[in-house]
Amino acid sequence: MSGIRVISFKTEYKGDKAIIWVELAPSGENFDKVRTWHQVSKLIPPADWDETKKASDSYIAMADRWNVVGPAYQAYVAGTEVPEHGTPLAAWSGVTAEQAAILRGMGIRTVEEVRDMGEGPLGRLPFPGARQMPKLAGDYLSGASAAEKDAELATMRERMAAMEEMLADRMGEAQKRGPGRPRKDEAA
Repeated sequence: MSGIRVISFKTEYKGDKAIIWVELAPSGENFDKVRTWHQVSKLIPPADWDETKKASDSYIAMADRWNVVGPAYQAYVAGTEVPEHGTPLAAWSGVTAEQAAILRGMGIRTVEEVRDMGEGPLGRLPFPGARQMPKLAGDYLSGASAAEKDAELATMRERMAAMEEMLADRMGEAQKRGPGRPRKDEAA
């Protein structure tokens, strides 16, 4: 059921008890038309079900829904927000928790959004070194992509070395007995 999206959360209090609700919407053309609220506690798949019940369609649908809602719920409880696209501010060591909270208050939730900030938002940031943040965010993102490329290149080199070894083994077999040459036992 990856065809759903988490819209928002809210907490209601009944006496001392907090009830957390999540607003869900379907992905696609009905996104703006259909929105439903659900108690988070009722969306968590039961862990104590036996294997027969876990193989049922209803349990599988519940687990699929929780795979979408669960990470967003954990972020909500932690006081952060999981962006749909981009690198979350929490993953970047270039900002403190307080700075990240200020940025989220301005609607900036990803490192990419910090990199692309204009002069208006930069002027409103109340901490020193704020004007350097877009450059630092860009450097972080280019460094992350360079690290991904390096890892991919290392993997490709390992695979190529393994293929060269396999090819050398095959070539060695071919040189032992060339094409058209009779086997030793046949020639005797």
